[in-house]
Amino acid sequence: RSITADIKEPVWKIFFQAPGNGIVMNDGTLVFPAQYWDELGVPYSTIVYSKDKGLSWKRGSGAKANTTESQVVETSSGQLMLNMRDNRGGFRSVMVTNDMGMTWQEHASSSNSLIDPVCMASFIKANVNWKGTMKDILFFSNPASSKSRDMLTIKASEDLGATWKIINAQLIDARQSYGYSSLTLINKNTIGILYEGKGDLYFMRIPIVEFSRE
Repeated sequence: RSITADIKEPVWKIFFQAPGNGIVMNDGTLVFPAQYWDELGVPYSTIVYSKDKGLSWKRGSGAKANTTESQVVETSSGQLMLNMRDNRGGFRSVMVTNDMGMTWQEHASSSNSLIDPVCMASFIKANVNWKGTMKDILFFSNPASSKSRDMLTIKASEDLGATWKIINAQLIDARQSYGYSSLTLINKNTIGILYEGKGDLYFMRIPIVEFSRE
């Protein structure tokens, strides 16, 4: 069933989902990251969501101009964080909303914490065994470079994206590639990543303990 007419303004050039995954919020709302290009061709990251298990869909407003592929997590109850590919380059843009994307606020980590060469990235929240205690951790994967799509790295944040410590990062593949990736929780002790490597697709399992060493 096409939902285009429900979420796309007729004058917009295009409206489509982001690569990667959607989420289910604590209250059962389905949320998918998305993007649209307005009538001038300017791209905006946004979200689409359903509160009735997919029977009907609504969209948020554009989070920030010149952003495209994005991923979303629910940080605290009712708050969404959108992590976005930014055409300006250099770093990821990060916005948060408390009203399902009607309004957005720039996060403190935006444009200064997660280096990026203008590429898709993966971003998930996972409840994992962190130093012997179950804890919600944000995981982020992308080519950790400002210039080229190499140094594919997974980073972990212990404080829901406020900080991204170097000690909590793991280099996965240093080679240049197309750079797209998708993270998944395998179990409380293991994170998985599917990514575009050098000429092929790869899947790796990484123990959570590798990100939580002192």
